[in-house]
Amino acid sequence: MIFYCVLTSGLNALTSFVLAVMLFLKRPRGPANAAFCWFALTGALWSVFYFLWQTAPDAEHAFFFSRWLSAAAILIPIAYFQFVLRLLGQVNRLAVRGGYVLAFTAAVLSLGTDTIVRGVEAKHVFPFWPVPGPFYAVYLLVFFSYLSVALWKLVAGYRRAQGLVRNQLRFVILGTAIGFLGGATNFFLWYDIPIPPVGNGLVAFYVVGVGYAVLRFRLMEFNLLTARLSVYTALTVLFAALPPVIMQLLAWLQVPTVPNVGFWPMFLTSTAVTIAMFAAIPEMRRRIDALLEQRVLGERLADRDLLRALAAKISSSQDENAMFHEVAVTVAAALRVSDVALYTRTEFETDFTRRAIAREGAEFGPAMFPEVSLLMNTLQSERRGLLVDELVHSLAGDQRTYFNELRRRHGFELLVPIIGDSFFYGCLVAGSRAGNSLFTDIDVSLLDAIGLQIGLNLRARQLERRASQTEKLIALGTLAAGLAHELRNPLTSVQTFSALLKESRPDADALQEFSAVVQRDVNRIASIVENVAAFAESNKVDMTAVNVGDVLRAATEIVHPEIERLHVKVELPRVNAPVHGNHSQLLQVFLNLVQNALQALEGRPDPRLVFTIERRPNGPGMVCIAVRDNGAGIDPALLPRVFEPFITTKSTGERRGKHGMGLGLAIVKRIVQHHHGEIHVASTLGQGTTFRVYLPAV
Repeated sequence: MIFYCVLTSGLNALTSFVLAVMLFLKRPRGPANAAFCWFALTGALWSVFYFLWQTAPDAEHAFFFSRWLSAAAILIPIAYFQFVLRLLGQVNRLAVRGGYVLAFTAAVLSLGTDTIVRGVEAKHVFPFWPVPGPFYAVYLLVFFSYLSVALWKLVAGYRRAQGLVRNQLRFVILGTAIGFLGGATNFFLWYDIPIPPVGNGLVAFYVVGVGYAVLRFRLMEFNLLTARLSVYTALTVLFAALPPVIMQLLAWLQVPTVPNVGFWPMFLTSTAVTIAMFAAIPEMRRRIDALLEQRVLGERLADRDLLRALAAKISSSQDENAMFHEVAVTVAAALRVSDVALYTRTEFETDFTRRAIAREGAEFGPAMFPEVSLLMNTLQSERRGLLVDELVHSLAGDQRTYFNELRRRHGFELLVPIIGDSFFYGCLVAGSRAGNSLFTDIDVSLLDAIGLQIGLNLRARQLERRASQTEKLIALGTLAAGLAHELRNPLTSVQTFSALLKESRPDADALQEFSAVVQRDVNRIASIVENVAAFAESNKVDMTAVNVGDVLRAATEIVHPEIERLHVKVELPRVNAPVHGNHSQLLQVFLNLVQNALQALEGRPDPRLVFTIERRPNGPGMVCIAVRDNGAGIDPALLPRVFEPFITTKSTGERRGKHGMGLGLAIVKRIVQHHHGEIHVASTLGQGTTFRVYLPAV
């Protein structure tokens, strides 16, 4: 029994200390993290003094270490109570501070007086068992009171919890029950009840069984952690026990050259040498870990291979929608998750739209997240995969409520950002795993890599589209320059001749009609040449700070007579939004958009023209200017091509002068792109059209 107590106390100390160190080195450190470190260290401290007490050579040393044993033990329930409060997100500073005052008071009494431990005597098979002092009953009352309250809070929290949190609390309660019941067997002999400390080997369960370092912070797979601790502990004990056993055997055989060294000094020395050997020989650790992973993880390694293969497929994917769908389906299969969804946006969009879902027809998450949502802001700032459970435990107030609601309403458990270069495209979200098993660091790291791969793919497609558009513009520019060169001289002659014919009047009526026709057609050809040349030119102009509000007001003043004629109600915000650009060219952009809107409002009831100016708060420094009308809208078949040259919504008979040639929006887009911005259009037949222009803010 004595050997059993010595061995189990040593293992308890080693296990508690190792878990405390592993959790301390884990990033990021939260309040519950620190509380668990302290709780594990109190268990390690108690186990060390327990070991020293059991190996004491005489009553004096045993009495000394039993006092320290009692002083360390009283800290355990207080530290555990503090850890439970942190775990449940509760605060009770008075109870915690009061507990530590009582604990340190009891520790001082234990170390300095005989009120807690008044001596040692032989009991059962133990030669030096502690004898309780007059205040030992109060000591036990404090010990079990804090332990009972902590358990009561855990059970109450378990009844309220759902999903992953409920699974975690189940392990915490189970580990606490096993560990403390095992440790409680140490108290019977204090009052001469003939029950030896048979449960001392179960004490480690209140650290390992609680398993919070594993469950809450995903240090590694729970099964793999248990296997590693068991294997490494067994190997350490085996290797460390061999030298003293051999020495004792040689001494028993009376080999004259064998020095007389005690068993425990040799065992402790061999333990230190064995641990150093594991640390110094990485090849041995790799082989042991590889064997354990194959035996313990099994199918999960094959699932992770699916994720690695997915990353390679993403890099070569050309179809964004197909890529999104394959990512959702593959991630769901690899992680054994029923629900996976992807939310992304284009470079200049503000909202994040759900692009794909793992199960067709299923509902998982909202259809859209706004840019200013806490979910997207958190992922954009953290730039790494996050567990909703971690966020709930580490945040407070409205932020904690927000993520709790995400999990309750939509089932979100894992959030992974999609980032390409420096642009935040969106995120991948996953629900709970089958059987409420946990996401590990390896899983999250693989999904982080997949999120980066998706972002790089989106960024590459974006750059390809820009390059393709540039090539088209170069070709069109060459064509336009040649067209302008070829047509300017003939047009000058035609205009001169038509003017002379008009002056000579050989047949007044015929020449008047002919002259009008020629002038009309020539002016139209001249307008085409002028606009094509404007579209093709390099647009090298000076850029300064331009107030977009002033530009919009100037554009509406130019077309004010048309606004009055159509009785259009104009909504123009008075916002000072400076952008980097050229005033004249930006005036041309918005004048063109306003004229198009007024033409669309012809004959519409209650015509409205609405301008909005917004600065994106969290993206790159861009200002969004929207021009919205409630006109007839644009045909969906024509909408994707409205920015192409010579594409127009007007029929041939309605094209007059410079209007209706299909070059206005093409010129607008070219100017906007030259300003390092972007323009988008959205339209619904019968409801209206909205043009959004994004320009770099000053």
